[in-house]
Amino acid sequence: MNLKNVKLTLAAAYVVGVGGVAVATGITSGAGLVVIAALAILPAGAMLALWNDPPQTMSETIHNQTTRR
Repeated sequence: MNLKNVKLTLAAAYVVGVGGVAVATGITSGAGLVVIAALAILPAGAMLALWNDPPQTMSETIHNQTTRR
């Protein structure tokens, strides 16, 4: 599983989990829904934006150059 799929899966699970907590606690007010939406979207979005692929190692660079020929 590549990193993009892992990030999307974790973000989706987090959003669903926060939504489940909101439903379980019975939040119905407008302000409460805005807070829950922010708690669900902001951390998941930050994770998607800030979690980057690790840099390519020297051995991966050499391997890629030798297999292209």
